Amino acid sequence: MIFGRYFLLSTSLVACIALSLGATNATDDAAKQSITPAPIVAGNLYQRIAVVGASASDGFGFSVRADPPPADSTAKKPIPVRMNLSDVLRYAATPGRVIMHHYSSRFFFMNPGPTGRGEIDRALKIKPTLVLGLDFLFWYVYGTVTAEGKPMTTGADRLSNLQLGLDQLDRVVNAGIPLVIADIANMHDAIGKMLSENQVPDLDTIEKVNSRILEWVKARPLVKIMPLSQILETLKGGGAIDLAGKSWNPAELGELLQDDQLHPTFAGTVVLAAGLIDLAKTNDPSAPPPFDFDPKLIRQRALEKAAAKKEVKAESKTTEESTATH
Repeated sequence: MIFGRYFLLSTSLVACIALSLGATNATDDAAKQSITPAPIVAGNLYQRIAVVGASASDGFGFSVRADPPPADSTAKKPIPVRMNLSDVLRYAATPGRVIMHHYSSRFFFMNPGPTGRGEIDRALKIKPTLVLGLDFLFWYVYGTVTAEGKPMTTGADRLSNLQLGLDQLDRVVNAGIPLVIADIANMHDAIGKMLSENQVPDLDTIEKVNSRILEWVKARPLVKIMPLSQILETLKGGGAIDLAGKSWNPAELGELLQDDQLHPTFAGTVVLAAGLIDLAKTNDPSAPPPFDFDPKLIRQRALEKAAAKKEVKAESKTTEESTATH
């Protein structure tokens, strides 16, 4: 849910500069615009899905790759194929049944105000039938700078800043669009790896923040919440995760959390994607979700798509070279 350690020292300065440049009257006016609600039509919940959020949704640090060649082969090692949450959902979906729109950013932490507002702006333009905001609220609680470009140091600052994130999500709610988010997990184990200590709220603040989020969700029937904080604690204990009517066992799938103790692995992202869709389907139980969250299948489809793109690119280059010689 962050980009990298080498950004930590410059986060406050960069965010303040970006916010001062990006917080224009035009975007403020856009945030207040009346959005025509996208009607909830039975069976259409998964038609156009918009993913908003930070680096966990943006696929920070994970990829898939084809099986390596035999040890005695001279073939090159396969190039890794980068993926994100939107890609996982795209390749899990029955072909032709779901249109994915990817708006999440691993740079969210640098300027949470304009980034969060911009993601919601873009998502609403396509009139999605479902919005997924797994880690959208994360940098409204973690970090050192508020969405308004002010220093964020106390628990009160973080609670106040959370409201600015909820205000952005209310734009989705007011448009009548189903929304799935997650609560805020305890990421203290990431201190010294991907987070600095002053970016991390204390446990009391995390508890208050999650109480506020839950209160906000209860008043909005179209919003569902994933208990990410509980899921993370289960992972830390090495146990299997019961999600979407299935038990996901790290012993079978491999590690679900990266070594940085912040970002999910490919397998972890598949598990979270399954959980998000399982929560979303309660808004439209008329049709089963058109997804198969089998990590092997998703990996295979991603690699096949990458190979097809590579082949087309090679053919195009050959054609260009042939034309140039005549």
